[in-house]
Amino acid sequence: MHRFNRGFTLIEIMIVIAIIGIVMTIAAPSFTEYLQKGRRAEMAGLLSEQAQMLERFYSQKNAYTGAAGLSPGNDYYTITSTLTDQSFLLTAVRKADGSMATDKCGDFTITNTGVLGMVNAASGLTTKDCWGR
Repeated sequence: MHRFNRGFTLIEIMIVIAIIGIVMTIAAPSFTEYLQKGRRAEMAGLLSEQAQMLERFYSQKNAYTGAAGLSPGNDYYTITSTLTDQSFLLTAVRKADGSMATDKCGDFTITNTGVLGMVNAASGLTTKDCWGR
């Protein structure tokens, strides 16, 4: 007498679904943090690039005001600039409807003296934690 298996039993399928659910529950937060870390690094690079552009402008005009071509940001952050003749402040604010809206690092700032900062960040975080330097 030969017994032929023609598929999976309901119990086997339920076990596989349960295992997939457990793995997703464990992996999803790590994956989300991985994506956010990459987006933070992208914004830190963009702010640094904008600061360098402003420094080049200052070396030619001896003032930061009047600089053109500043980036408005990306899909996750909006960059605002406060320019005076002798200083600047660039701020990257998380978009309220974006995936970074609840990011623990908050918003980023950089000044003409190279001071890196964070606004609305979770307590206990340092600029090295979020800026990566």
